[in-house]
Amino acid sequence: MTIRCERHDDAVALPVPQRSIGSWLIWLFAIACLPPLGLNVMVPLDAALREGLQLSPFQAQAALALYVLGLAAGQPLAGIGADRWGRRGTLAWGLALALCGSMVAAMSTGAAALLLGRLVTGLGLSVALVVPRTTLRDLCGGRSLQRGMAIISLAFALMPAIGPILGWWLLTWGGSWRVALGVVPALVALVGLVAITRHKETRPAETAAPGWEVLGVIWRLRTQRCVALGFAAISSVFFLLIAQGPSALRDSTGMDGQGIAWVLGGTYLGFLAGSAWVAGRARRTSGLAQCVRGGALAGLGALVIASCVWWPTPSTWVVGMLLYATGHGMVFPAALGVVMQAVPSQAGMASALVGMLQMGAGAVVAGCAALLPGTSTERTAAVAVLMVGAGIVTLLAAGAGPAAGNDEDLQGA
Repeated sequence: MTIRCERHDDAVALPVPQRSIGSWLIWLFAIACLPPLGLNVMVPLDAALREGLQLSPFQAQAALALYVLGLAAGQPLAGIGADRWGRRGTLAWGLALALCGSMVAAMSTGAAALLLGRLVTGLGLSVALVVPRTTLRDLCGGRSLQRGMAIISLAFALMPAIGPILGWWLLTWGGSWRVALGVVPALVALVGLVAITRHKETRPAETAAPGWEVLGVIWRLRTQRCVALGFAAISSVFFLLIAQGPSALRDSTGMDGQGIAWVLGGTYLGFLAGSAWVAGRARRTSGLAQCVRGGALAGLGALVIASCVWWPTPSTWVVGMLLYATGHGMVFPAALGVVMQAVPSQAGMASALVGMLQMGAGAVVAGCAALLPGTSTERTAAVAVLMVGAGIVTLLAAGAGPAAGNDEDLQGA
């Protein structure tokens, strides 16, 4: 199979009027909020789930890891569906699956049902990661795509900020973890209803029918491969902080559940700042340069987090997580733009490859970190430095070969 990699300008044929792009961005942003909300609403429920369902510490971690694993495994299927059958139908079927899984999780009476429900929810919500990015690629190209990706990526800034606080408030107000988890099927059903009735199909007629071999074709693009891997390594620390952060903060500083929710939620507003930075400089700076700069800032944050092993103060944790989140917010939209811009005829599969690597790395890191020796703070610090360091090295490697440079000028594969 041959995939043509070419330059795309901002002016492209659109399936909707240019004035409608703003409305599309609002809608795509709303869809993209579902996966991070479903993940982060679980953060303050750790203790309540362990007590209510008699979960072991490993099972509590698995409820997060299996959700992320579902997001990773479902994205190639969502990419194939979006490119072969269309964006609208793939979105509707995925949300229907997520509705079933989230209802099972919210009504579960034991560990098995909870874990199965979270896995199915992640599989279904994988479409909410692929379809917004793919639809945006249908609507625009060039630097406009990078700016649009930055706007959609704000979902990964706001939901980590809102999710833990919302989960803690619903747990306190409703008196049960079921109330907090119940917000997921409610919102999935609402978005699904709008998708069925209002989402217009944007799949271009020239979109190539995909197969699994497309992932291999994309993988052979050196710059895109390195960017996708570097992004996955840096982004995995986000899932590490969700899984290990609450226990690390509680053990090292004595912080209570409310304080942990505010710290984790508030510091991730740095992601908002990073994404806004990329959006404001999309016309002046290449996506690869934005990735490297964001990686360096995330690396500084990881080093500050590591210092919490010796100076475990709330302010040190906040500064470290804020720096990491800002760098992560810069890498996120820039990396997606670099990869998807290279293969416009396979936008769904390109998005799926990036998302699969990101979520797969996150699931492995979140699930395995709890098995490492040492305290929760030591595990968090060591894994954060290791993964961000590996990501920075890989991003630098993306610019070391002949394929580097302007990511919009790639030729042939």
